[in-house]
Amino acid sequence: MEIRGAERDDLAAVLALAADVIGPERAAPFVRSHVERHHLLVAADAGGVVGCLAYRTDWFQCTFVALVSVAEGARRRGIARALYRRVEDVSPSPRLYSSTEETNAASIQMHAALGFSPSGYIDNLPQGYRELLFYKRLRS
Repeated sequence: MEIRGAERDDLAAVLALAADVIGPERAAPFVRSHVERHHLLVAADAGGVVGCLAYRTDWFQCTFVALVSVAEGARRRGIARALYRRVEDVSPSPRLYSSTEETNAASIQMHAALGFSPSGYIDNLPQGYRELLFYKRLRS
């Protein structure tokens, strides 16, 4: 498996992965904005793109993971972990934030396994669920 920046040939697969998380109507503008800033990573294997991670580096002067998606048939194989490790490597900030819905037990467990600590939550979002924030200190 290779973790790298998204390329033009990856976009159809990335759009499908993003649509699974944020819906098809939001996926195209979301992916386009992250491609333009070069803040979109993909996990690729011989069969194509199996995961993606979009991030931003202007979130309160910190790096924030805005989206992670792994193809259903490729889950629980360390792909999300590898994507997070790469964003840790490229982050210009020593502070990494991420979030997930309070109902996503697998994601909450993954954040804990990756060394993230709870950092708060956001209520009153359109999806109706509380969004849990997680924090990880990358370097001193």
